[in-house]
Parts: sequence; structure tokens; C-alpha cells
Amino acid sequence: MSLRLRLALFIALAIALALLVQGFLGYASFERLQMGNLERDLNAYLARIADQLEGRRGPPRLFRRDRDGDSGTEWMERLRDNTPLLPLPNPAPVGTIAHARLVQGQVVLREWGSFPSEIPLDYHPAARLEQNWLYRSVRLGPGLYLQGALEASQVRASLAGYQQTVLFTALVVALLGAGVAWLVSGPALRPLRHLQQAARRVADSGDLSLRVPAEGSGELLHLSQTFNQMLERLSAFRQRETEFTRNAAHELRTPLTSLRLQLDALQQGLASPEETLSVVREEVERMTHLSESLLTLAREGRGQRVGLDVAQLAEEVAQKAGVPYQGPLHLETSGDPFLLRQALENLLSNAQKYAPGAPVRLELAHSDDRQFAILRVQDEGPGMPPEVLQRATEPFYRAPGTRVPGNGLGLSVAAQVAQVHGGRLELKNLEPRGFAAELWIRVQPA
Repeated sequence: MSLRLRLALFIALAIALALLVQGFLGYASFERLQMGNLERDLNAYLARIADQLEGRRGPPRLFRRDRDGDSGTEWMERLRDNTPLLPLPNPAPVGTIAHARLVQGQVVLREWGSFPSEIPLDYHPAARLEQNWLYRSVRLGPGLYLQGALEASQVRASLAGYQQTVLFTALVVALLGAGVAWLVSGPALRPLRHLQQAARRVADSGDLSLRVPAEGSGELLHLSQTFNQMLERLSAFRQRETEFTRNAAHELRTPLTSLRLQLDALQQGLASPEETLSVVREEVERMTHLSESLLTLAREGRGQRVGLDVAQLAEEVAQKAGVPYQGPLHLETSGDPFLLRQALENLLSNAQKYAPGAPVRLELAHSDDRQFAILRVQDEGPGMPPEVLQRATEPFYRAPGTRVPGNGLGLSVAAQVAQVHGGRLELKNLEPRGFAAELWIRVQPA
């Protein structure tokens, strides 16, 4: 089921429910009004009959109470004397069918009209509805009561008509609402349809350059913009992945070519076994370092955190690299010691390669808010040109004209390690001379 059809059906259902609720409330009010009017007519009818029995004239009296014990009227005396009552006309309300009967015990003394047989011969002071008749009884004396019935077929027909009108109206308006919703939802859902078509084309062709028009408003506009942003990020990610793979293949091909040439030279007697072994060891170490750097970049933010003394680790790395260390003797935090050691070695190696002969030192300090530990590798070399500084952390990037051996992954790995530890890598030129690489890592308990 399409979203458009589902939306139309939902609107139709909502309209139908709203109309049915409104119709039910209106029907209840209309029924109460009609039955109240009918009951008042029945009471007036019984009052007129009672006035006839008492020989009263004038407007009929409404019954205020049953007349239990009232024995002072002439017709009550006639009943005691078994005197026949005079014939009296049926004072039925105009336009209605009404019947009444005077009952004593289970004996009907008199009837006004043809009293319906379906109404039981019992005393019922409260008005009741039996099939098409509304009836009730009024006590006139001991064992004597007046029973009246008023035809309610018109009222019931009116109520049935009201019900049919409500149901028919709800059905028709719901269908109209569904039709209008179907027509209106087409243009309204056009951005979503374009989004669906674009997603299908991307899935079929893999072309990430496709975009959907940013149309509509509200959530649909936001969804289109988000979809386009997602495609842009996926496209950029694919481009970086392609460049990364190409550069990695190139960096791996270089030592392999060197190994093959060296082995050919050994086979032709142009190189000694000692020279070949030295070259093979150097190239193997180069490939090992390259593979470790690639694995670090492939972790994408994942690392194994353990408790460690980062000050002790920094001092060990500095001692191994032959540079002085400045900072506290102990600084406990949690992190991946393998990654941190690799990042520091990369920074120290870069400082020593690109600032040959210049003093290099490793410092450890807290940030001002003491939330980060800053591992700073500082040298007094020439620093980096601004255009190189902006791209220095890109994988495999090397400044044009660089003759220093390397693979361009050292700073990328350091930046990745900083992100793994909730921090960042900051590179800055110093005045008047020098360069500093700061590895910020968040201090967290183990």
C-alpha cells in the first residue's frame, strides 16, 4: 500500500470517526428531546381524561401526585355503587394516536379508544416504551388507576431517520475527504517521491553524484537536504577511500620493487649477500611500519583502553629517541599504550627528520581546565609553510619537493590516535623559529 493511499485512508477514517462521535452525541440529545415531548403529551392526555372523570372543565391539570386515598369525587361514589359511567370522548392530542383505560384491580372499567394489546395490564407509574407505544399509569384511588398509551412510531421513525442521516453523512463525507486527500497528497508528497526515485537510482547505479531537488517545506525539505548531505559525504568518503587505496598500493609497490631489484643484482653477482641482506631488512622494516600505520588508520576510532602512566610512557619514548623529557613524573589516565607510543614515535621521528640537527624535546603538561594531557614535541627547525600545514594530516600527503624518506602517514596516524583518545592533534609554527606538534588526549580514570 502506497503512502499516498495510506494517507487518504487515514484521513477518511479520521473524518468518519469524528462525524460518528458528533452524530452519536447529537442523536442522544435529539432522542432525549423527542421522548421528553412525547412524555409531556402523554401526561397532558391522562390529565384531560382525569378531568373528564371528575366532571371538571377548563385547561387540563398535570398530575402532581397519585391520588391514593382521594375518595371524594362523584365518579368514585358511582364506582362504589356500581353505577354505569357515562360515555366520554377520547381527548387524544391533535395529530397523535392515544388510548387510555380505567382499571380497577385486573378489571378494565372503561377504555378510550382501542387500547394496544401488547401493553401489560399492570400499574407502571414511570413512562415506558413498548414497541411503538409510550405508556404509563396514574393512580386515582385504592386499587384504581388510569393507564394511557401514546403512539411513538413517528418519534421512532424520526430517530431512525436521524441515525441513517448520520451514517450516510459520515460515509459520504469520509469518501469525499479521502478523495480530496488523495488529490492534495500527490503534490505534497512529490519531494518524497523524488527522494525514493533518487535512492533507487543510487542503489541501482552506485552513482553518488545524484541529488534530489530541495523542494517542499518542513520535514520533507529537511529530509531532502539531509539525503543530499549524506550523498555528498558518501561521495567524499569514496573519493578518499580510492585515493587512500591508490597511495597505499603505491607505497607498498616501492619496497617490493626495491627488493626485486636487489635480488636480481644478487643473482647476477652485482651485489654481495651482505648488501642484499641489509637492503632486505631495511625494506621489510619499512613495510612493517607502513602496515602498522595502515592498521592504525583502519581502526577508525577504536582502541583498547587500559590504565597507564602517560608520563612514564612519554619519558620512555623520549629516552629511546634520545631527546629530553620535561613534565611530571606520573600522570595516570586510561588509553591505548601501543597507539600512544606509535604516535609519539611518529612525531619525534618527523621532528628529527625535518629539523635535522635542531634541538628536539618532548613535554607533558595539563590543559588549563585539566581535562586534557598535552604531549608536545617541539623542535627549533624551520617549521612548515602555511599551505603544507593545512594538509599535513592527510594520509600519504607529502610536501612538494620533499626528499626526506617517508610515507606521509606519520601525522595522519598521530591525528587518528588523538581522536581515539577524545582529543586532537595541533600543529603550529613557533616564533621566531621552531615547530610544535601537540597531541591532546582526554584524561580519564582507568
